[in-house]
Amino acid sequence: MFQNKLNPLYKLLNKHFQIHITGLENIDRDRNYVFAKNHQSVLDIPIAFAVLVPRTDKKITLFMSRSVYAMFYPLMRPLDALWINMNKSKSEKSTRFNQGQIIKGIRRLRLGSSALIYPEGTSIGGVESQILRGETGAIRLALRSGVPIIPIGIRGSNHAYPFPLRSYNPFDFRTKHPIHVNIGEPICLSHYK
Repeated sequence: MFQNKLNPLYKLLNKHFQIHITGLENIDRDRNYVFAKNHQSVLDIPIAFAVLVPRTDKKITLFMSRSVYAMFYPLMRPLDALWINMNKSKSEKSTRFNQGQIIKGIRRLRLGSSALIYPEGTSIGGVESQILRGETGAIRLALRSGVPIIPIGIRGSNHAYPFPLRSYNPFDFRTKHPIHVNIGEPICLSHYK
């Protein structure tokens, strides 16, 4: 899997940033999950892969916004990421496209992959260190696939890498700021199916 080939990047993140992780015992290596994570910084995605990939033997399908997908297309293509249109106007065409992407994600979950989704859909909450109201994608993935959700909370990444929230310098790394990742217990929604 391509995500395993990024191990040097994961090691680099762990070496240069103070990442404190709790709850790793909640991830069963042989099980697939819908990882639902809050979003505070652009750095959240590589941190998520650095934390999750060594802990699971399952491929992780990343859901991300169309704009970020387009910016990092050369990397997103081999990661087999799926993009969601975060346009708040929610035109009928956009809604149909997003439903199609969710269906692709459900198929991958049913085949044994995991999914990583950011229900907030944006890292704007990182400006004030807030968690924004989430969208329903993580719940729909879990309900329709029968795969449990693992909630993941992150804080501090917006201070460790403030680009583009507070800084316009993409090389503004503040490695002295600690980053905390809290992994919750699995939430099974199968009884609501």
